Amino acid sequence: MTRKSKQRGGHNPLTYVEQKQYAKDSYGTTKKRLGQESQYSFANCCLSLHPAIDRPVASPSGFIYERPAILGYLLTKTQEIKQQQQEYEQWKEKKQRMEDEQQEETRKNQIEKFESTQKVTNSNKKQKIAKEPNALKRSSYWLADMQSSNDNDNNDQIAAQRKLPPKRPPSPNSGRQLRRKDLIELELKRNQNTATCKDNHVLCAISEKQISTQQAVALVTKGDQPAQVVLEKVFNELGKNEKICPVTGRKIKHVLKLQKGGSSFASADNNKIEAKQYRPTMT
Repeated sequence: MTRKSKQRGGHNPLTYVEQKQYAKDSYGTTKKRLGQESQYSFANCCLSLHPAIDRPVASPSGFIYERPAILGYLLTKTQEIKQQQQEYEQWKEKKQRMEDEQQEETRKNQIEKFESTQKVTNSNKKQKIAKEPNALKRSSYWLADMQSSNDNDNNDQIAAQRKLPPKRPPSPNSGRQLRRKDLIELELKRNQNTATCKDNHVLCAISEKQISTQQAVALVTKGDQPAQVVLEKVFNELGKNEKICPVTGRKIKHVLKLQKGGSSFASADNNKIEAKQYRPTMT
């Protein structure tokens, strides 16, 4: 039997009834293994989460979208950024106006103070002597002479949160700035023979093998033709330094790595197959 500190409940071990209640997912951290159906499938739109059939495109980070979905997202985000930029400009103008007013007020106070020091009379001297000293200094020598108010602290916090909005909308997955002309059109060859593999699965443009969890690449060629999607392993076998696309015969501009599909196997690279949910613990 383990030590009491290692048991559920710490130094007060749980009773049989409490352990039964603990097992009902009422307390403690629960874990669940994720299946392939709950993960990203290759060539699915990362926004609509269904097969990218309507003019599929890829972002520079390798995520696949349907053109109408990603264009609608970019349009919405662009409008939000414009609104944020307008609010930021208004806040900046207001801040500059307040700073100018504060500087003008400070300058006037300095002028008044200078004039008063040049016209000091005996009565003013007596008033200064009779004036009560600063209560803050008299109460404690450890406190500062001038302390910032809560309003100034709040203004500093608001100013710290105010940042210049980005010029372009971010990508929904990678967070990098994304433009419409950065989208790369893809040609996805899908299988229609349900006897060999499931419908709507993408096939390699060279070997015609099904692409599920393998690493695939898009061969971006010069011109307006869409990029061909092939397996990276097959492309490397033909020659990693190949400059001519084996499908279209055009010169390859660059090779883009696409996002891999999810797998329920723990041996898959960079694949999280476990989800955790934190609940209150009994101590």
